[in-house]
Parts: sequence; C-alpha cells; structure tokens
Amino acid sequence: MKTKLALFFLLLLGNGPSFGQFSQIGSPFITHFSKSDYQAGTQNWDILEDPRGILYFGNNKGLLEFDGVRWRLLSTPNRTIVRSMRLAADGRIYIGAQDEFGYLEADSTGLPAYRSLTGLVPEEYRGFEDVWKILSFGPHQLFCTQRALFALRDGEVETLLPEGRFDNYFQANERLFLRDTRRGLLEFDGRTLSPVPGGQLFVGQGIAAILPGPGERLLLVSMNDGLFWLDRQGIEPWDAAANDFLREYRAFCGLALADGRYAIGTPLNGLLIVDQAGRPSLHLNKATGLQNNTVLSIYQDHLQNLWLGLDNGIDYAEICAPFKLVHSRTGLEGTGYASILYQDRLFLGTNQGLYYFDWKERGDPLKPMRLQEVGQAKGQVWSLQELGGELLIGHHEGAFVLRGEEAVPLSRVQGAWKFLELSSFPGYAVCGTYSGLLLYRRDPQWTFVRRLDGFGESARVMEQDAEGNLWVSHAYKGLYRVRFAADEPAIAGVDFYNSGNGLPTDLFINVGKVRGKLVFTTPEGLYRYDPSEDRFFPDAELTEVFGEGRNVHRLLEDQSGQVWFSIDEEFGVVKVREEGLFNELEVHYFNQIQDVLVDGFESVFAVDSHHVFIATEGGFVHYDPSIEKDPDIPFGALIREVAVLSKDQRTVWAGGLYQN
Repeated sequence: MKTKLALFFLLLLGNGPSFGQFSQIGSPFITHFSKSDYQAGTQNWDILEDPRGILYFGNNKGLLEFDGVRWRLLSTPNRTIVRSMRLAADGRIYIGAQDEFGYLEADSTGLPAYRSLTGLVPEEYRGFEDVWKILSFGPHQLFCTQRALFALRDGEVETLLPEGRFDNYFQANERLFLRDTRRGLLEFDGRTLSPVPGGQLFVGQGIAAILPGPGERLLLVSMNDGLFWLDRQGIEPWDAAANDFLREYRAFCGLALADGRYAIGTPLNGLLIVDQAGRPSLHLNKATGLQNNTVLSIYQDHLQNLWLGLDNGIDYAEICAPFKLVHSRTGLEGTGYASILYQDRLFLGTNQGLYYFDWKERGDPLKPMRLQEVGQAKGQVWSLQELGGELLIGHHEGAFVLRGEEAVPLSRVQGAWKFLELSSFPGYAVCGTYSGLLLYRRDPQWTFVRRLDGFGESARVMEQDAEGNLWVSHAYKGLYRVRFAADEPAIAGVDFYNSGNGLPTDLFINVGKVRGKLVFTTPEGLYRYDPSEDRFFPDAELTEVFGEGRNVHRLLEDQSGQVWFSIDEEFGVVKVREEGLFNELEVHYFNQIQDVLVDGFESVFAVDSHHVFIATEGGFVHYDPSIEKDPDIPFGALIREVAVLSKDQRTVWAGGLYQN
C-alpha cells in the first residue's frame, strides 16, 4: 500500500470538496489495496457505501467490508463470487452471487450475517447463474441475471424470462432498460417489456452503461462503438471526442459523477472521465498510477472521490482533491527543490537535475505530460529564479544560466544556493554559496564578477531589507546582517545576532519576507527586528495569526501573495483577501502532504490562481486553490467493537449494520 490505513481513515471521514476547475496536470493521489491487504480474491465487481461511510466490495471470494482501518470478509452459503449489491430505501443491503441472492442482517453481537432469499425462487429457475445487478424499481427489488429477472416484493418473487438472454440491465432517470441478445434494447415498466426505438442496433453489440444526461436524455455507453444519446424518440450516435479512445479500448462499466461528468471503466486502458461536451477530462491507467488497466466497477463516495474495483485489487483515486502528483511517472526523477514558469515552460528542479515541459501543451489527458531534461544540469538543483529576463539556476556544481536548451555555467564555485538583485546597486546581484557570497553583473547578460570579501559563511537562506542590507540565517549559529558600501557593491561590515539580541535561541533561525517586510522564524515563534533598539521582538501581528511560541520552520510568500507556512507538524497557506498585511484572511491546512515535504527546503511556486507547485520528497505536488473543501461535511466516528476485557475476552458488540 502507498499510504497508511490510519491516514486513510481520516480521508474517509474528513471534509469533501466543492467543485472547481479540474486540473489536467499530474495524477491524483491513488491509494492501492492489493489482495494481500484485504485477504480475499483478486477481482472486485461492485462497490457500495452505507451512510456511515462503511464500504462494501463484491469480491471473487465473497463480500468485503472496509471501515477505513479493518477489512472483514463475509461468504455466501455456496461461497461464490459476489457480483452485485444494493442499499435499499429501508437501509437493507441486498447481495447477489452465483445461484444465490439475499441480504445482510446483524447477528446477536452486531456482526453482519447473510440471509438467503433464494428459497423464494421457483425451483425450476434456481440455476440462474450470476446475479449481475440488483436494482430498486418501484416497490420491487430486482435481482438481475442473464437467465431471468427476479422481482422481490412482500416476501414473494416473480420471474420474467428473456427470449434470448438478458445480457445487461440499466437504470437511469427512473427508467429501467434490459438488453436482450435477440431483441436488442428493451424498456421495462414494471409489468411488460417494450422495444426501445432503434434498440435493435444493440442485438449484436453490448452496452456498458446507460447514465442520466441533460434533461430527459440518457447517455448510452456501448462496449465497442463509443457513445450514444437515448431519448423517447430513439437512439443516435454522439460525435464525441472520447469515441476513438472508447472504440480502441472498449468500455465495461460507467457512472454519472456528481459534477455532471461521466466515468467510464475500460477492460484495456483504465478509467476515462468524460465531460459534458464529450471530451476526455481525466485518464487513469497503470502508467499514471492504477494497479492494473482493467476497471470492473466504479463508485463515487461521500467525498466525491472514486473507488475502483479492478481485475486485481482496489484503488482509491482522489479525483476531487486539490492535489495532483508530478513524479517519476511523468519522467521526473528525484526529490523536488525548485519550480518556475519561464518563457511558457514550467521548469522543475530536483536532486537529479532540471526538467521542463511546454506549459501551453498541458491539458490533454490522453497525451500524458512527459518532462524533458535540460542538458548540462544533471545533479542537485537548489533554486530557480528569473532575474533580468534570464533563468538563473542554483546548483551543487555552481551557478548556471539557461541559454537555449542547455544550462551554461556562470561560475564553478561549488554550491550556488540563491540569487538576490541588489536594490542599492541596479544591474548587480549576489549569489549565496556554500562558503560566502558571489557578485554578478548584468550587461546585458549575467556574468560573474568576483567573490565578495568579508563574509565566508554558508548563505542558503537570505533576504534583503529596505536599506539594501542582506540578512543571512545560519541554522546552527544565528543571523548575519551584511552591510554594503555606499558607493560600490562591496561588503562594508557584518553584524551577528543571536539569543543575546532578543532571539529566543541560536538554533534554526530563518529569515523570510512577507508583504515586503522581513520575518524571522524560530522554534519559539515569529520575530521582527527593531532597528531603533537593534534587537528582536515577537511579531505581534503574525503571532495573532499563527499562535504564540510555536515552532515555525518557514514562511514563504508565493507569486500571488499568499503566505505558506510550515509550523510544528502543520503545513498550509494563509489566503489574504484584502490589501495590507493580514486584514482579512483564511487559513487552509494541508496535513496530507506535510509528511512528504523536504524539511528545511520547503518550496512553493504559484503560476496563477489554479496552478501552484509544491516541492516534495517524490517530486512535486500540483495544487489547484479553486478546488476547495466543503466545510459542511461533518466529521464522523465509528464504534466498531465493544469487548469485555477479561481472561476470556469476548466481543459484546461488533459494529452492527446501518439502520435507517
């Protein structure tokens, strides 16, 4: 598994999203559950969630129950494949297997137990094979097999037989359809079967799904020939952009999503999500993170994310989360450290080198984003900055500038951390290195001038104040203020600050800039510098936002003015709604990615209001701020077992079933 089950429990019961614009960059977080995790069969044919958030899976070895932490397997009396499930209006969960159907009820301890209804079927029809679907239609529960349709009402079962075989069943907009292999597509009104106008088209080809569409129209997903529209007048092909993909890779199942899109599972190439215009919106397959390419079932949970029953395993795809992954599956190698948009290309720097892709070519899910590597930049990239119209690269091997398709050395002084243009000396910039500061001049391109004498410490984290001084933090010593001469870019003096100057400690002091003002982060809160007293004091305004005495690792202001924080074990962003420092704001916490950040090297780049890139241990996370969580979804907790703690421990109550 890719993530811990404890985290997964929070995902099941946490807040869901309100829908925004869906990003096409990267792939969603996908959690894998293999047969070794759930200890049952490979294939998973149907998925159901009860109102408590408990999930059920129709599996080759029976019925799987998952509460976010534990799996339980329940077998039918004949121990056959569970193909279908249905949560009825009265809260009862019906189960369909091979030559068997029934429902769940709790035993005396609250464990789910299976109760068979097969005895209600006339004996001559009991060899009905698989129950492929269970549908609620009017007062009936319908158990759908290829040999017959069984309608349960008030403890009695009626039987409807096909002319050929009932190949599949569909329910949409309170209409019920059946595909008869001899008659094509039929509609069932509860008593009789009537041919659908144009339905003979499907005598010889299968139908994967019929889904609610706009108005009274229904979307018909054929197994081999793409998409069709179905209404009262008949069936017509839909000239949709997704058709070529569906004809090549086939369709097996489908689901109408809460936001109006359609999810289609294929047997050959994973999952395709299609928008209301028929265009591919998202494609997930083995190459982008699924365990395999055969999707047998799809379910959208209360968080609007997708559970996928696969030919071998179960996957949970967080399609509605604001985060997507940009990692090795896109051609990116290594741990992320820096990102920037430069000349319509997104550049991503890692400990393995520098990569890019054309920003304007993003967006087609059927043409996966593949990153290209920049020549001559292999190895550790520390920073990416645009200064004077050029892309400067901080690298373990020194400072580089991008010229064409390659990185060209500016200096071979080892270890270039970061560049800053000198406000007091236009046309000049300094670069912090492993062992001091280097001076560069732009005329018209950046060139190396000399090493600046007078300061020899590592200068990874540095900022410039309003007077043009450089503030450089050292994780194990304290702070340095580097003052420049009045008439030339040369160091005039260096002042050292530590706990003797008002800071709470000498260790792990960082300097950042928020709203044009310097902010000093410490293990014991946020501080500001008072030049009139030449001392540091707690920053009252920021302390009101982030809390007093907290271990603040970093504050980063992105290109859109939002302030990112890494504090204690929390990571998130402060969204400032008005001009000024913090007049009106909202705070968002992203603890889901806290554990994958690169400690001490947090990096955030905002392209625009839909595209923010966050460096992580596995590459980068793409964040879309327009996809926000819904605060109205309540947090829930489940009591799953009550036991007597004694020498002979016994379960008094084992979780129960949902009761309407």
